[in-house]
Amino acid sequence: MKGILNYIAELFYPPRCALCGELTEPGRKRECFCARCRGIWETEKNAVCPECRRRADECRCMPKYNVSHTVDSYRTAALYNSENVRAIIRKIKTDRDPALEALLARDIANLILKYHRIDGDSVLAYPQRARESVKKYGFDHAALLCDRVSGYIGIPVFRGIKHKSGKQQKTLSAHERGYNAVKSYYIPEKYKAQIKNKRVIFVDDVVTTGATTVVCAALCKAAGADSVSVFSIARTP
Repeated sequence: MKGILNYIAELFYPPRCALCGELTEPGRKRECFCARCRGIWETEKNAVCPECRRRADECRCMPKYNVSHTVDSYRTAALYNSENVRAIIRKIKTDRDPALEALLARDIANLILKYHRIDGDSVLAYPQRARESVKKYGFDHAALLCDRVSGYIGIPVFRGIKHKSGKQQKTLSAHERGYNAVKSYYIPEKYKAQIKNKRVIFVDDVVTTGATTVVCAALCKAAGADSVSVFSIARTP
């Protein structure tokens, strides 16, 4: 019955490709991309960093604000320097698309399994979305993405990195982002014991200057975390 209802619903509200917006065939297993755009995304994941000349997932260039190496390592699925990748990031932030969430979470999960040791001392974490954005769009995309990753690799999620009311990072210059991140994030005392002696795997949609990840990593380490590694959908090269 549920399958029939889904099929009828898709006849009236047919699924569209998350990248180009073209209609996809109803009744089949829901895919977030059409065949052409799925190929585009796979090509984007093979893009080469203009600085180190390594593929996106192999790039080890550090963002601007990680000068003290507060974040132990960064890994990313793609580089945030093409309109295709920017469109995917905008989509994940503004529109609920479970199929797109699942695909991107699988890509991050594969990165984690490839580049990070997983054991009982590993936890996932994410930066809580600003309340104003949650109210505007109706969801916290970082939390949804992190929960999907957790489901794929079986690591618990630490939900203690909280966001205070403040300016959105995307509205600020690179210089302003660092100061704003310091004021925006905190870990309440009652959560700190949950990450003591843990290796934190921080999941994010996009890393630009690195201000948010560095501040959140500093908070985690101040609470006793052993290490913080960042895995993102995209990163500015």
